[in-house]
Amino acid sequence: MGRFLETLAVAAVVVFALSCSIVDPGDREELRRRIAMLPPDTLSRWEKLKMNSNALRWLPTYKDENEQVGKLQCRLKAGGTWSGWNDQEPTYTVADLVDCLLSGGDIPVTYTMCAGEFQGRGDAAMKLKILHEEQVPGVTHVECRFVWDSRYEPEKVPSDLTNPRSITLDDLIDWLISLPAPPPGWAFPELVPLLCPLGAGPDWGCPPRPTDLPGEQPTDPTGGGPGDHP
Repeated sequence: MGRFLETLAVAAVVVFALSCSIVDPGDREELRRRIAMLPPDTLSRWEKLKMNSNALRWLPTYKDENEQVGKLQCRLKAGGTWSGWNDQEPTYTVADLVDCLLSGGDIPVTYTMCAGEFQGRGDAAMKLKILHEEQVPGVTHVECRFVWDSRYEPEKVPSDLTNPRSITLDDLIDWLISLPAPPPGWAFPELVPLLCPLGAGPDWGCPPRPTDLPGEQPTDPTGGGPGDHP
């Protein structure tokens, strides 16, 4: 509950920040050009980090933490024959999905990657239980799968949670500006002078903005001001 509420508070700050406007002095177009030229693995990583950020904002803002997002189904093989798929308890909730998204640390975890995490964890636990702890007579194999609740199927949630093609260069720029400091693995100091005029904070090595009060955290400047988008 505590982690979920903390995530909700962070999401509220981000939503508020997105209502702010910034003055774009023309560096955004140069940033688009330079970011587009970055190594593909860097762009892929940033897209995943942005999708992770989008999911952590969307879930606590619009969904109840106790709502079911999916469940584990397992089947057993005995005598050469597979049983049908059977639902397992407990089911997975929005809170579990948020925990999964937060679990990666420096490694970005996306919405759809959590399905694989839930399936892998559940499959290993059931094999240990059935084949080793209980040693159910005749059972030689256990197989499990994760099934999304119909409301949370990847095709039914916002595409920028699940599809990297939905993440634009402007999305990446706004995400970078919103971060309190460079993301893990940052190796592009040449971009910082272009991010600073757009509103990146002092922990990027930027000078304080005129709107920042002494001793206070800089305001997240990302959002819909004129000139933010082509």
